[in-house]
Amino acid sequence: MVFNIYFKNPDICSGFYFLIMIRKDLYLYAISCLMLMLGCNKKDNYDPNDCLTPDRQKILLHEMVRYSSKLAPEATHETKFNPEFNWYYDKAFAECQILYCSFEKDSTYYLLVARQARSVTPMQEGIGLHVKFNDSGRLASYEEVFRMWKMPLDTLQKRGKFLFDLMVKKQDLELYYSKFQQDRYIEFPSDRFKFDVTSRKWKDLELDSINLN
Repeated sequence: MVFNIYFKNPDICSGFYFLIMIRKDLYLYAISCLMLMLGCNKKDNYDPNDCLTPDRQKILLHEMVRYSSKLAPEATHETKFNPEFNWYYDKAFAECQILYCSFEKDSTYYLLVARQARSVTPMQEGIGLHVKFNDSGRLASYEEVFRMWKMPLDTLQKRGKFLFDLMVKKQDLELYYSKFQQDRYIEFPSDRFKFDVTSRKWKDLELDSINLN
């Protein structure tokens, strides 16, 4: 009886159909929003395994530690790649891991690498950098954008991902330098220390200025 009334009355029928279409549109809208959220989360996840194969990660870290670590005993910047110093840099490699990675359209890899810090309590240091590979799989370019203060790994993961996201999006990081944030985020660069892309190492501007005089 009720159904007969609905179908015999065109106004009720059209209204009922309108409600069905609204519910359908809302359902599709909700699904679209959910997919968009999942897509954004995936994009900003920066999982290194989605960016570099495990073998490529090892190759990168093995070469990177020759620049990011202190010189091996008796090594110079000219000899640090010699095989006799492998024992030292193999140890440095074992203390590093890639936390975040992003591959950009210009073939640049952006990375945040954590390494074990020298500390009484377990601490890690973060290094934000970007690199490019040549056709032989070696580093064609290497630039460290920032180095973070030593901190617990879970803190480094949170603060490091925040800084990494800014770096990938080419945002200004100066607000997170030590002169503004003390020892919470970035230790280098500073007014004194800058990274030299040509030599691939940090330079002490005050010391260099003294040496020039």
